[in-house]
Amino acid sequence: MGSKVKALVELTKPRALVMIVFTTCLSYMIAVTDGVDLGVLAHTVIGVTLAAGGSLALNQHMERKLDARMKRTGGRPIPSGRVSPELAFAFGMGIMLFGFAWLWFMVNPACSLATIVCGVSYNYMYTPLKLRTSFSSFVGAIPGGMLPVMGWAAARGKVELGGWILFVILFLWQIPHALIISIRHRADYESVGMKQLPVVSDERTSRRQMVWNTLALIPVSLLPFQANLTETVYPFIALVLGLFLVGQVAYYTYHVSERNAKRVFIALSAYLPLLLLAMYFDKPA
Repeated sequence: MGSKVKALVELTKPRALVMIVFTTCLSYMIAVTDGVDLGVLAHTVIGVTLAAGGSLALNQHMERKLDARMKRTGGRPIPSGRVSPELAFAFGMGIMLFGFAWLWFMVNPACSLATIVCGVSYNYMYTPLKLRTSFSSFVGAIPGGMLPVMGWAAARGKVELGGWILFVILFLWQIPHALIISIRHRADYESVGMKQLPVVSDERTSRRQMVWNTLALIPVSLLPFQANLTETVYPFIALVLGLFLVGQVAYYTYHVSERNAKRVFIALSAYLPLLLLAMYFDKPA
C-alpha cells in the first residue's frame, strides 16, 4: 500500500507541483491589499494542489504510451507498471475535479474558473498539439501564464490589469523554458514523433526564439512598476535579472554545449521566483 501511495504521489509530479503552488500563492500575496487572509491562502493552497496535481496525473495518463518509449520518462508510474492506467485516470480526474470544486466554494468562482482554464488548456490543447505542430510551445505557455491569474483571482475575486501583466510575464518566460527542455531532450522527443520546435526545424531557430523571448521579458517585467504594483527598487532588480538571463541565453547561442544549456535552464528556473519575490517585497505600503 505504501508503494502504491508513493506512486500516486509521483503521478502529480511533486517538483512541478511545488513550483505551481508557489507561483500561485506568491501572486496572491502580490495582489492582496488588505493583508494576507491565512484562511483564504490555505484554501487556495489546498485547491490548487489538488487541481494541479490531478491535472499533472491526468497528463501522465494521456501520455503513457509516449512515456514508455522515452528514456527520460520510462520509469514513471504508469509505464513502469506501478500504477494501472485506469487507476491513474480515476485518481487524476477525481482530485482535479475536487480541486476545482474546492476553489469554487472555499475561495471564489473566479479563482476556480482560472484554474479550470489552466487545466483544460494544458491537457486538452497543449498535450495533443505536441504531436501535431511546433506551435504547441506557444499554446503550452497559456496554462503556465494562468498561474498568477489564479492567485490574483483568489485575492481579489476577479482578474484585473495586474493579473494580466503577470500572465504576460509568465507566458513569455514559459516559451524559452519549454524550448531549452526540448533542446536538451531532443533525441527523446524526436524518437516518439513530438513536433517540438527544436525537432522540426534547425536548432538555431529555437535559440533565436529564446533570445527574442528573453529580450521581450525585460520591458514587460517593468510593467508592474508602471501599473503601481511596486515601488522603485523592483524595476532595478527586474532589469538586472533580465539582463543576466539574456546574457546566459546569448552566450549559449554562440557557445552551444550541454553545460551551457544546463546553465540556461538553471537561470530560467531561478529568474521567475526571484522576479516575483522582488515584486512582493517591493509592494507599495
